[in-house]
Amino acid sequence: MPVSPFHLGFAWPAWLLNRRKLHFMSLSFGAMVPDIEVLPMMLVTSEGERARGLMHSVLGALTFDILVVMFFVFFVVPPVGRWVKVHSRERWHIFAGVDVTRAPNHLGWALVSALVGTLSHITIDMFTHAYNPIFWPYFTNRDINWLLFPDPLASSVAFMIPLGAIAVTLALRYWTRQSGRIN
Repeated sequence: MPVSPFHLGFAWPAWLLNRRKLHFMSLSFGAMVPDIEVLPMMLVTSEGERARGLMHSVLGALTFDILVVMFFVFFVVPPVGRWVKVHSRERWHIFAGVDVTRAPNHLGWALVSALVGTLSHITIDMFTHAYNPIFWPYFTNRDINWLLFPDPLASSVAFMIPLGAIAVTLALRYWTRQSGRIN
């Protein structure tokens, strides 16, 4: 998917359905973290669409992606959240009545949330990109995809519009919402 935040269109509804167990930021970062590798790989390899490797594979989702997510949710999000709370009049740290800048209370559910996010990312990408290194480092010379249309751009747009609309709608509805109750 060309726009990483649109992956939140899956992650946020999943969190809203099971917010007692899933960790919001682990799921959210998990849904976007595989795309961290795209720009550096494009600069190094100049391969465009094929500038994806470990972080877009099942092996990466189970290992490196989760480590990156855990680093962010334990060491980056909490101090940034504290800074936002002190320096902003707005309540940007609240989503659907929950302070999402707190480090996870339960490591197991944080890991599960990160895994759900990363696996959802690589699964959605199979519908939106012609090249998906799902089994990296093996079979990387084969195009593995489930494109809905022959044109990858059309398939990407078919997913981008609804997932983007869901993410924007949920952000507008639940960001800074005071109550933990969902209507």
